Amino acid sequence: MTFTTLTLLLPACIMLHVTEEFLFPGGFIEWYQELVPSKAAGIRPGYLVWINTLMIGVCVFPVAFGATSHGFGVWYTVTAIAGINAIFHIIGVIRLKKYSPGVVTGVLLYLPLFFIGSWYLLSTGSLSLTRALIMLAIAIGYHVFSVIRQGR
Repeated sequence: MTFTTLTLLLPACIMLHVTEEFLFPGGFIEWYQELVPSKAAGIRPGYLVWINTLMIGVCVFPVAFGATSHGFGVWYTVTAIAGINAIFHIIGVIRLKKYSPGVVTGVLLYLPLFFIGSWYLLSTGSLSLTRALIMLAIAIGYHVFSVIRQGR
C-alpha cells in the first residue's frame, strides 16, 4: 500500500457511493425523508449535488499535494467524512429496518479505506494521533453542519 494508491482509491470509492445513493439503485432522498421526517421539507437535491461534487473535487488535493503533510491531512479528513457517512447509513438501516442507498458501498468501501488508510498513515508516522483526532472531529463537525444545513 502506498499513499498514491490511497489517493486514487478515495475518489473511486466516493463516485461508487454516490452512484449507489442516486443512480443504481438510487432513492437516497426518499429514504432520508423517511429516516428524518422533520427534515423532509429541507432536503434539496441541488445541495446534495453540490456537496457530493465538492467531496469528489476535494480528492484532487491529496493527489496534487502528494505524500506531504497537506496531502495526508486532506486525504484523512475526506476519508474520515466518508467513514462517518458509512456509520450514518448503518444507523439508518438499523432504525428503519430497511436498505439504505449507500450502505453497501459505505460498509464495503468507505470503512475499509478509512481503517486501512488510518493504519497506514499512523504506522508510518505520516500523521500523528493528535492530528488524526482533530481531523476526525472536523469530519464529525461536517456531518453535524450538514444536518443543520438541511433543516433550513
